[in-house]
Amino acid sequence: MLHLLAALTLLLSAADHWTTYLCLRSPVGGFDVTEANPLAAWLFQSVGLVEGLMIDSLLTVAALAFLLTTRRLPRAVKLAFLVAVIGWTGFAVANNLNAIHLLGLSPLGAG
Repeated sequence: MLHLLAALTLLLSAADHWTTYLCLRSPVGGFDVTEANPLAAWLFQSVGLVEGLMIDSLLTVAALAFLLTTRRLPRAVKLAFLVAVIGWTGFAVANNLNAIHLLGLSPLGAG
C-alpha cells in the first residue's frame, strides 16, 4: 500500500508540474495567471519556471525515497503523510485543469 501511494504521489506530482507549466509558461491575454504556492512562486521567480519545476521534481523524488526507506517514522505516519500529499496535489491538479480550460489552453501543450 505504501508503494502504491508513493507511485500515485509521483503521478499526481508530474500532473501538477505539467499543468503548472502549461498555465505559467507564457502570458495569456486578458488573464493574470500566478502561482498560488508562495514557495513555488519564489522558486520559479528565482531560477525560472522549467528549472524550478525540475528542482521541485528532484526534491519530491528524494523525499519519497527517504519516506519509503526510513525506519524513523511509523508506517501509519508515512501513510497519513502520503494521503495528505495526494489530497493537496490532487486539488492543485484539479485547479490547474480548471484554469487550463478557462484560459482556452490545450492540456497536451499544443499551441
